[in-house]
Amino acid sequence: MVSLQETNAYLRYEKHLLKKYPQAKRDIKRAKKKILKRPTRGVVYRGSGKIALRKIRVSIRILRISPRKGLRLFYFYSEKKNKAVPIFIFKKGRPQTEGQVMKLFNRAVNEVVAELKDVH
Repeated sequence: MVSLQETNAYLRYEKHLLKKYPQAKRDIKRAKKKILKRPTRGVVYRGSGKIALRKIRVSIRILRISPRKGLRLFYFYSEKKNKAVPIFIFKKGRPQTEGQVMKLFNRAVNEVVAELKDVH
């Protein structure tokens, strides 16, 4: 059975997102359950360096926001440890550049990796 390990670093990003889109809470939970059922479902995100990060699209059903225009949830899945670790979540389509997203994404990866190293 796959386990989901949520770090404090990831939970900060999720909490920040839920302040603006509280209606997304149920959809995020649903997405996490899907990851647990089939952790290899997400597309491998290119350019993520040495670790294979995956990305899934998440709709916000109550607001009728499709997965294409909705949220992006990045996570790491380790087959060896049978564990999925959410890394970063954000709403697509805000006025933001690819560079801004990559900067936040890289910071999130570093925060989560640092936190996981401290735990082990």
